[in-house]
Amino acid sequence: MSRRCAEITDLLRQRVFTGLHLGVLTHRGRLPSVRELAREFGANPRVILAAYRSLEIEGLVELKNRSGAYVAPAAASMGDPAPRRADWMAEVLMEGLRHGMKPGMLPQGLQQCYDAVELHAAVLECNADQLYSVPEELRRDFGIESTGVDIESLGLGEEVPPDIRNADLLVTTPFHQNEVRTLAGRLGLSMVVITMCTDLFAEVKRLLPLEPVYFVVTDQRFADKLHLVFASAKGAAHLRTLVLGSDDLAEIPHDAPTYLTRLTRSRLKDSPLLRRVFPEARVFSPESARHILSFVARANLTRGAASRQ
Repeated sequence: MSRRCAEITDLLRQRVFTGLHLGVLTHRGRLPSVRELAREFGANPRVILAAYRSLEIEGLVELKNRSGAYVAPAAASMGDPAPRRADWMAEVLMEGLRHGMKPGMLPQGLQQCYDAVELHAAVLECNADQLYSVPEELRRDFGIESTGVDIESLGLGEEVPPDIRNADLLVTTPFHQNEVRTLAGRLGLSMVVITMCTDLFAEVKRLLPLEPVYFVVTDQRFADKLHLVFASAKGAAHLRTLVLGSDDLAEIPHDAPTYLTRLTRSRLKDSPLLRRVFPEARVFSPESARHILSFVARANLTRGAASRQ
């Protein structure tokens, strides 16, 4: 696959996922034609078709003769994981070989990296939406027990809550990195600054010049933060933020791009939005996930080695 084809494949994959998360695409829904995308990307139609075929192999897209491209049905989009798992596991094993670790050594190496110690994180943020989603993802995907701490509740004095003082890791976003870096230095703790929803935000920036995009949140402070995030984007005036319990969700057009935070989703009881807007599997950016995995591996290897001495 050429570099250009790989780039377009990544972009189309991102658009399909974020389209489902925003409710503007549905399983079995029609996708732009090869000619439309060729004009948009300034690419040869054969490159677009090759990108679509790659996504068809992944189980994300269906190509129909004389009909076009469609989002695969929900069951098909999950696909048979065995072939794809074999491919990426081969890459993992190859990377191990490059670093002198034979395939048979990998299971023990992974166990040493992730099963030696129990880790705790304190998530410092200023709004309920992120104080829900970030600890949830740390627990679910990385095995790190996490507590959310509203950074605005912290005083200016020297007293630090036990949830922070006893943590192995402080986690925050770029909005509060300076405050948390100072605190981490004072306590001698590690910290990770995470970025979130990068693919989603990129798609929102693409859509904003074209139409209103809605975010439904539970905390007004997160709504305010979103307006700061998109303040310099073209079409920023199209950003609509609604707070659950305060604003009328019925004002959202039935086909408008809409994002529900995880906390909002957990509190909505019976809303058409839950059936139209698919949840994201993860909100951490790949770069942030890599930083967290690196911390977990280093902490386990260091403490595991110390405990064996």
